[in-house]
Amino acid sequence: MLTYLDLYKRVRGHVEKTASPAVQQLIADYEYGEGEDLDFIVSLAFEEQIELPKTFCEQLVTLQDDYAKSGDYPLPLSEATLKYLRE
Repeated sequence: MLTYLDLYKRVRGHVEKTASPAVQQLIADYEYGEGEDLDFIVSLAFEEQIELPKTFCEQLVTLQDDYAKSGDYPLPLSEATLKYLRE
C-alpha cells in the first residue's frame, strides 16, 4: 500500500507532465503555501480535464477507505473528489 506522500508525488508528477505551464506554476505556488494536498491536486486534474490512470484512482480510494476505517489520520478528500475517483 502506498502512503499519502507516495501517492501525492505520483499523481502530481502525472498532472505536471500533462498540464500547461500556467497550471504547473499554480501547483508550485500552492505547494509553497499549503504543502502536499492530494485533494487539491486531484481536483485540479479534474478541473483541467487531465485524466488520471485507473490505478491512481483505485489507490487513492483505497487509501481514503483505509484512513476512514482506522481513524488514524483523516485523508481530506472531498466528496466531489471521491466521486470523480470512483467514476
